[in-house]
Amino acid sequence: MDKSVWGFLLPQWDGSAYGGLQWLFALLLLVVVIVLPLLLARNARPLHWQARLAGLTGERGLLPPTTTPEQLSQAVATAPERWAAVMPGLILMLGLLGTFVGLGLALTATADILGAQAAPGALAAVIDALGSKFKIAAWSMLAFLILKSWMTLRAHEQARLAWCMAKLKEVAATAEQEQVRQQAADLQRLVEAITQSGQALLAAQQAEAQRAHLRHGEWMEALQRQSGRSS
Repeated sequence: MDKSVWGFLLPQWDGSAYGGLQWLFALLLLVVVIVLPLLLARNARPLHWQARLAGLTGERGLLPPTTTPEQLSQAVATAPERWAAVMPGLILMLGLLGTFVGLGLALTATADILGAQAAPGALAAVIDALGSKFKIAAWSMLAFLILKSWMTLRAHEQARLAWCMAKLKEVAATAEQEQVRQQAADLQRLVEAITQSGQALLAAQQAEAQRAHLRHGEWMEALQRQSGRSS
């Protein structure tokens, strides 16, 4: 049996159930470590966050005024980003599961040897092989460290949070501009209403003045006719 670290970490096919389990977990972890960073690099971008935001808020793009950057960041996160948040923990759990399954298989084989009263050398070989059952746990820990290190260096969550903060500032500025525009429009309508009221009042006063002037002319004519008759 290879006692080196490299020999320990490499999956081995010995025709047993645990040999197949090793290759299954090794391929699964390899796919996760390779594919997940690629998906993150492709999807953790402002273009996809904006598309998610548009799908959530509709054409008007309105957000509740109490929305925090953290809430918006969680809302616009793409599927690979959400998987990246939970995948390291899942990898550790899968590694522990594979290790316990391997230990269970090894202990079953040990029980068979003890039941058959095999030679001490055969029992020693089985006990020595128990150490190899921890390699799936070692793979999961390595995959966990690789993913965590890559995500820390990539800092896609911090980039998404910064984008969300900028987006909320943009939305707040737009809302403030809309409020100012609405106030200006309301003030303009008020000025127009006052102007129209003033014009209507002025027109009414002018009409009343004309009527008064006509009445005054009629009175003067009446006085002149009366004076003519008196003379």
